[in-house]
Amino acid sequence: AAQFHCVLVYLRHADDPTPLVCHGSWAGVIAHRSSGAGGFCYDPVFLLPEQGRTAAMLSAQEKQALSHRGRALAGLLDALRHA
Repeated sequence: AAQFHCVLVYLRHADDPTPLVCHGSWAGVIAHRSSGAGGFCYDPVFLLPEQGRTAAMLSAQEKQALSHRGRALAGLLDALRHA
């Protein structure tokens, strides 16, 4: 198994007692072979069983929606809208 995590913290000012903290995670497995040409160095071996593809095979839009960074950012944007 493999997982990636991203945590984003938003401070309204330097002494903010209640910063917004958002976490995103992305679960997958390590592939037996590299597949795909896009993304970061780990993308060709980060297999997403539910997609049947590696992260390197995803479009930029798919990766943004599924990745740990994309999920953390979506959470932060939602928190900012409701703050």
